[in-house]
Amino acid sequence: MSGIVVFKGIGIGKCQLIKDDPIQISDELILPEKIAEEIARYEYAKAKVIVQLNALKDHTLLTVGEKEAMIFDAHLMMIDDPMLVDATTDKIRQRETAEASVTSARNELVAMFSQIEDPYIRERARDIEDVSDSLVKTLLGIDTINLSLLSEPAIIVARDLKPSETVMLNDQVKGIILETGSVTSHAAIVAKAKGIPTIIGYAGICSIVQSGDIIVLDARKNQVLINPDEESFAVYQERMNCELQEKIRLSSLKDLEAITLDGHKIKLYGNVGSLQDTLLVKSQGGRGVGLMRTEFLYMDNSHFPTEEEQFDQYHRIAQAAGEEVIIRTLDIGGDKTLPYFTFPEESNPFLGFRAIRFCLENPAIFKTQLRAILRASHYGKVKIMFPMIATMQEFRAGKVMVREVQSELRSEGIPFDEKIEIGIMLEIPAAVLITDLLAKEVDFFSIGTNDLCQYTLAVDRMNSHVSHLYQPLNPSIIRLIDIAVKGAHSCGREIGICGEMASDEIAALVLIGLGVDELSISPSMIPLIKEKIRSVYMKDLQEWVEPIKHLDSQDDIVASLERSLEHVNC
Repeated sequence: MSGIVVFKGIGIGKCQLIKDDPIQISDELILPEKIAEEIARYEYAKAKVIVQLNALKDHTLLTVGEKEAMIFDAHLMMIDDPMLVDATTDKIRQRETAEASVTSARNELVAMFSQIEDPYIRERARDIEDVSDSLVKTLLGIDTINLSLLSEPAIIVARDLKPSETVMLNDQVKGIILETGSVTSHAAIVAKAKGIPTIIGYAGICSIVQSGDIIVLDARKNQVLINPDEESFAVYQERMNCELQEKIRLSSLKDLEAITLDGHKIKLYGNVGSLQDTLLVKSQGGRGVGLMRTEFLYMDNSHFPTEEEQFDQYHRIAQAAGEEVIIRTLDIGGDKTLPYFTFPEESNPFLGFRAIRFCLENPAIFKTQLRAILRASHYGKVKIMFPMIATMQEFRAGKVMVREVQSELRSEGIPFDEKIEIGIMLEIPAAVLITDLLAKEVDFFSIGTNDLCQYTLAVDRMNSHVSHLYQPLNPSIIRLIDIAVKGAHSCGREIGICGEMASDEIAALVLIGLGVDELSISPSMIPLIKEKIRSVYMKDLQEWVEPIKHLDSQDDIVASLERSLEHVNC
């Protein structure tokens, strides 16, 4: 069996199997005179769950972060949502018990949500299930497992984890294995935030393990060992200890610069979605934020966030970021949609109405965000970055919007950075090929290698049938990055990378050899990439990167890089 690795690493512990065994609910009807009493019982249970949700939210804010705590904002809205409340009370009036009514209403709503094609909206069905299950268990007096109380190393095994379960994971959780889920699920998001080795989509695992089994989770090789023999256990225990020692050793680099042996400095920043992520970047030795993903503020909300709601987030991140923070304007569409906005039906949304295209067609939404970003620029070094730019005209249209908002703020006497830089993401091949032309007006560039690879190679990396064709070191990608770097530098513009390619040890060195000025990566990868940078000479990287531009396959490129690395002080 195998699944999808969410966070790499090795974890060893006793199996904590979480089974969602069906709850037996009576279908016996209540007496008509008991209807008011049953509604009151439902209202009491709802109030009790709201208290629990607020407690979970507060706990999550303190132990995980703001982004993860938003899960419970969604749950608090869901439990009072008229769709769920009205459906439940209507069924009670039809003489069903409170727990039967909640279950029936839940099933109807989950079925409706599950039919929606959009993966983000489908994922919200888990919120409905989570809230409803809490209501039913409260009504029936059933206790739930509190994962924050685990007292020994554990590997969590479940069909899926509810949001309320995931955020309660404590330091004793050494790994997570789920039968279902997606990379956008709450479980995946929190696992990454906590740095827990995790595999999802591991079908059938719940049927072959029992609580108390010793499990070795190898989320590097995508393997699971159940009750391994002593020799195998000892080997993996040593590997896990080595990982821990390596983390401790790398932590000593925290206050050092990302600079090569011959003095070439690289800006080593982090990708973030919240203030908590930003603080994590600093704790790992990152000097700034190369990508602030603002879409999380929109996706984990019930409405378009107001100017004040956005400003509150942006200005605190600007103050905490360090050298600078690059804030990407709303990158919505494709696989990222909003529960409160209906996007037009499209046969291929990744090539349709998304990112800058959406913003330019919705100026009120776009200007609200720009006002918040510009106001935040008064509190730290902030840069604005437009995603999904394909033409010079799109960039100019976005810049006009910025200038209009700047004029409004001046007239209102609201301070902002008058010299704020405006850059773009290079993720569409069309834009890469005219980087030298764009550089005459664009202040800086950041290459989004995830989408650049998908658009260049016509590959959906989450599609198992073609995922093997997703090749970040494909000759076409190397050549496009080379074109982009030369085009940006022709006008003295800086160019960075904010895609996953920069988090790979070998690929990061390739990027530096090609002349990239900045790497923005997952916070957990900052110490390792910093060490790699500090162990090489820039002149060596340039020398061994040059030949790979003329190779015709990723396999040949990797082989060439490995041979070169044997002769470089890595």
